[in-house]
Amino acid sequence: MPPNTPVRRHKVDVQLEALVEDVADALEAIDRSGAAFKAFQPGVGPFGEPQVVAEIARRLNLSPKCAGAVRTKRLPDMLIPGDWAVEFKIARPFGDNGKQAENALVTADRAEAA
Repeated sequence: MPPNTPVRRHKVDVQLEALVEDVADALEAIDRSGAAFKAFQPGVGPFGEPQVVAEIARRLNLSPKCAGAVRTKRLPDMLIPGDWAVEFKIARPFGDNGKQAENALVTADRAEAA
């Protein structure tokens, strides 16, 4: 085997559409759970990216199609071996008080330009 050939230990075979739906379902479930982060209102909004990604991965690993193969990493945020390397970006246009976040549009413009 050539030295730069990746070793695949476990192929999950998750299609993109199914992955997007599963991530959306996980986010909705986290939001409905009523879990609060620090002193903020309950819901997924205030959680930091690492906390949200870890919870999404935990929930995906409970499904038979992922069977515990999903891993969180620093880069990419989430890895499904042999299938997907997923990077998440959180957009928060509004703060916990319902008002528009001060830097939401600046941050979104910077992310888009990158």
